[in-house]
Amino acid sequence: MEMSRVNKKLVSVISPCYNGESFAERFFENILEQTYPNIELIFVDDGSADKTGEIARAYIPRFKDRGYELVYIYQDNAGQAAAVNKGLKIFKGEYLMWTDSDDLLDADNIAKKVAYLESHPECDYVMCRGRVVNDSDISKKTGELKRVQPQGEDDMLTDLILEKNVVFTPGVYLVRGEAFLAVNPEREIIESRLGQNWQLLLPLAYKCKCGYIKEELFSYIVRDDSHSRQEKTLDQVFLKLKGHNDLLKEILKQMGLEGSKYWNMLNVKHLRKQFDNAYHYHNKKVLKEKYRQLKQSGGVTKRDTLIYYAGMYKVVDWGYSLFKLVKNYLRSKQ
Repeated sequence: MEMSRVNKKLVSVISPCYNGESFAERFFENILEQTYPNIELIFVDDGSADKTGEIARAYIPRFKDRGYELVYIYQDNAGQAAAVNKGLKIFKGEYLMWTDSDDLLDADNIAKKVAYLESHPECDYVMCRGRVVNDSDISKKTGELKRVQPQGEDDMLTDLILEKNVVFTPGVYLVRGEAFLAVNPEREIIESRLGQNWQLLLPLAYKCKCGYIKEELFSYIVRDDSHSRQEKTLDQVFLKLKGHNDLLKEILKQMGLEGSKYWNMLNVKHLRKQFDNAYHYHNKKVLKEKYRQLKQSGGVTKRDTLIYYAGMYKVVDWGYSLFKLVKNYLRSKQ
């Protein structure tokens, strides 16, 4: 559909940022380069201690000159979910998206997604594809982000829970504002420091229909100085897994799905993640315990049995190679 035929409805973009001095200008220029004519950017500074705020405020007149609106909000450091909530409370757009401020949208990202939803009224939200690049050379693609559209029923909720054939990176999505408010009338998510994208996507996946643009319109940038925390011990891994699992259960409760099939598959997934990490950390005691629990849950698979015996009775190097072989085989069957 030609842009001249697309209604110039307002698109709200929410972007949280913490200490973004090194990439903030690139992000603001990226939004200014969008071909879509009507955008409000709600930029939430999550307690940055560098020049992020100064850079953001300097761009406010540039956005006005472009016909866009830049709303700058500062909050004491509280995490991305709390920052997203600030934007959810005030966004005005007929369309909504949220994106990380260290990633980049192709110039026609928003225009093409709006055009898709304008011409597909049966869809409530749409996703494109993306590329993975490194901050040291954003012109070189190192991976891809895509969901292969299922044949027949599109059960994205199951796939999001199982982390299978899905994309969590938010820059690929655009949702109708009315559809978002229908599943989240309170305009807020739980202010956890984990899983804000799960919180935003799961209710949409349960109630709404997704459309697909089979083009890469987004760059997910891997930064060497990323502040993401790497767990060092199995106990630390299990603590983080528990945090994710508890949050997902709280989301399912809010959706009225406690005790449903989704609840049960979440329990099995949590056990399997513990099982896999016990294998990676060569902890035979925990591996044995989690394998037993998987069997009791009825969720044990041939893949689990192979990994169990590799971890319990084979040398580590051989077992790890088998683990990768099985994992890659299963991925090829998705």
